[in-house]
Amino acid sequence: MSETTPTNSNLPTPNRYTTTHDPATGLSIFSPALPTALAPYGSIGMNASPSTPSKPSDGVWFPATNETLLRYCDWAPGSTLAFHRTETIDLGVVFQGEMELTLDSGEKRILRVGDTVVQRGTLHAWRNPSRDTWARVVFFLLGAPPVRVGGEEKGERLPWREGS
Repeated sequence: MSETTPTNSNLPTPNRYTTTHDPATGLSIFSPALPTALAPYGSIGMNASPSTPSKPSDGVWFPATNETLLRYCDWAPGSTLAFHRTETIDLGVVFQGEMELTLDSGEKRILRVGDTVVQRGTLHAWRNPSRDTWARVVFFLLGAPPVRVGGEEKGERLPWREGS
């Protein structure tokens, strides 16, 4: 069996249109197109659109406090993302396939097309439970301060970054 990578996904490449203003006329215009290619992370492809294109925050990962990021994530069949916690408020919508969301409490939910999830600093993991169907989830992320629970700060935890 051939390796499954974001470059052999059967999902359409999303187009990104950004509006701005013409400095000469003050009229609303479309800015030049920006690349929409998916950046591979294992068998997951990610595309990020920062709120401030000239200041892309943290590359393809997370926005700074009070900044936003729109991210497409295409998940190959069977792909996973390990437990992690971010300093963001995440709003996610499943557009294709199904995704399993697991919390550190052991609770799990299967999210299907049209389902939404709101996360704020929770330790969680993702998995595409399908053997043959790609999944696409679109996330809107708002950078936020760390969550405090019972007086304890729950900081960022990113196993793919050293020291997290």
